[in-house]
Parts: sequence; C-alpha cells; structure tokens
Amino acid sequence: DVSDIIKPKKERVPITQRLPLVPYFLSIIKPPDAAWQKRQITIWSLSTLLCLFLPSLTESALRINWLPAGGMMGYRGMNIESGDGGFNPYRGRRNKIHQVKAMGIAIMIWLAARGVAESVVSRVPAMAMSRSAEFFKLCIVQAALGFSTMWIQTYKDGEDTPDLMI
Repeated sequence: DVSDIIKPKKERVPITQRLPLVPYFLSIIKPPDAAWQKRQITIWSLSTLLCLFLPSLTESALRINWLPAGGMMGYRGMNIESGDGGFNPYRGRRNKIHQVKAMGIAIMIWLAARGVAESVVSRVPAMAMSRSAEFFKLCIVQAALGFSTMWIQTYKDGEDTPDLMI
C-alpha cells in the first residue's frame, strides 16, 4: 500500500500554540503611562542611590529587591479605591492569582538579572576587584527590575481573580 510508504507532511503549528506561555507573556506586557514610568524611575533610582550612600544596605537590598518588584507588578492597573486616594494592599485577601503570578515573574527576573550581574561584574577586572563590586551588581539588578515593573502588568481589569487556597 502506497499510503504506508508516503508519510504525510507535518502541519506547521505556530509557536504560540506550541508554547502556551507565549500568549500569556505577550498579554502582560503593557506600555507604561507617563505617571507610572516616572514613579518607577523615582523608586528604583532612589533605592539604588540609598545603597550607594549606605553601603551596608547593598547586600540586603540585593537579596530582597524582588519582593517590592513583585508587589508593584501585581499592583499595576488595579482599581484605585475612592476616599483614601489609593489602593490599600492590606484590605481584604492578598493571595489573588495575579499577585502570585507577579511574585513568580519577579523571582524569575531577579534570578536572571543576578546571573547577568555576576557574569558582567566578574568579567570586568576593575569592577570585580573594586570594593564596590556588590553595588555594581545591585545597579544591574535594580535596572532590570525597574524596567520590568514599568512594563509588566499581571492584573487584568474585569477578569475574575479568585482567591487561592494558600
């Protein structure tokens, strides 16, 4: 039988169907508005400058700076409650699915940025031998997290975000 010999060609499937995370990551990347961009630049640059002036904070900040990044990614786009002038993160439950996703994304970005920072600083002898090597690493990680918090929004308006059973 000829059909046993001739195999049909495989149909090409787009990458967005083969990798289900691609459409999700494309859906969470949103261009920042001017106010959000200014706010993020201010927060991340001031925290970096604080570590420059207080070097003892550098190592601690380098270990935990993914936490505020995840919080900011999960906060972006949420409805501002009337009356008190802003979203109150301590009102109600804090384990919404978009917040958990934001923390996971922040950890992944932090890990990648730490790896890049270690690699870059170790390859430049003047930076690696400097007493400010940790600060240089912090600058790279802060830049990556600041850029990420500007562009990533895990909250989708109108989407039902159930509480997780954690």
